[in-house]
Amino acid sequence: MPAPDDESDGDARSRERGLGGIPDRPASLAVAFGFALSLGIATVAIPLLALESGYDAAAVGFLVAGAAGCQLATRLALPWLLGRFTDRSLIIVSVALMLGAFGLLSISTGLPAFIVAQLAQGAGRAIFWTAGQTHVIRSGGSPVRRLVDFNLAGNAGTVTGPLLAGFLATSGVGLAITGAGVAAALALVLAPALATYPRFDRRRSAGTAKLLRREGVDVAVWATFVAGTWWSMLGSYVPVLAIDAGLGPQDVGLLVSLSEGAGAVMMLVLRWLSPIRIKPILRVAPLIEMAALTGIALVPPLLPLYAVLVMAAGLSGGAVTVLAPALVTQTASEHEHGDAIALTGTSRAVALLGAPAAIGALLSIVALPVALVTVAAANLMPIFALGRRR
Repeated sequence: MPAPDDESDGDARSRERGLGGIPDRPASLAVAFGFALSLGIATVAIPLLALESGYDAAAVGFLVAGAAGCQLATRLALPWLLGRFTDRSLIIVSVALMLGAFGLLSISTGLPAFIVAQLAQGAGRAIFWTAGQTHVIRSGGSPVRRLVDFNLAGNAGTVTGPLLAGFLATSGVGLAITGAGVAAALALVLAPALATYPRFDRRRSAGTAKLLRREGVDVAVWATFVAGTWWSMLGSYVPVLAIDAGLGPQDVGLLVSLSEGAGAVMMLVLRWLSPIRIKPILRVAPLIEMAALTGIALVPPLLPLYAVLVMAAGLSGGAVTVLAPALVTQTASEHEHGDAIALTGTSRAVALLGAPAAIGALLSIVALPVALVTVAAANLMPIFALGRRR
């Protein structure tokens, strides 16, 4: 495998293994953009289609929760899948699932169609991001640089997608669904051009339980869980708190955009990071995220204060997105990479599903600010156990 700083050798390896005359690296970035673009469009278009079709807000929430639950279940199965199928094959399957979901919704808006489409989308998301990360890491060169490029391509799609969905929906929500299908179809056309790497031999892996106790992997899993908690709060209770404090919808949109933008900026900065700095940053980033969440719960409801806090958390979240998978590749052996990266993805999925549920349960006994501080404190407790080998 090329040395971490050997970019030219990694590129040569990608060109040798790419299919259809397309080098692997640009193909993987194009597939990531197409997949994320379809996902970004779907984030806006599917709820709008459900409402237009006569479903109420509770039904929309049920559909979103179903996709999240399926994503979590699929992530739990990913170590097994990565041991039986190549990451290239899984990427193709994940894009096909997205395309199938949009194709189904373009034909029918009945409840069974929505349920199947959301389950397919949840499974596709889980498979794509984990298989995609393992693929780019195995393509050679610096893992951090490869992950930065891959995630930025995805961010470009998820940022552009909602804007495109809003534009297309003005002419009809069905047109937006079609746009999502076109983006997924383009990704599916390019996916076979990806390089083919051997399947992971899980017999040469220590297994999930032992990996979780390994120093480095434990830090990455914890950091990813905390980042998932932050992003789940940003998409749920932080806007609720801001609106209750007197800020307007435009202010909430600005805060979300600032956090997302800060994460993208951090990814760019980390492209030139020395590998020895990865673990220290991953230990600090979760502290900043939960300090920001605590600050939002406690500071006066002033937009400049909220903006500083969400940008700090966004910067830290962007660092975790890139550095957590990179750290597990430093710690785990080659055939353990699939298990380790799947483990970090699972921890994020658990946080995305569990953190809002925990807040909801706490709200029956305490106010929202107290619930946010409680969850933030609970997220930081594992730091006292990290690095202790058993």
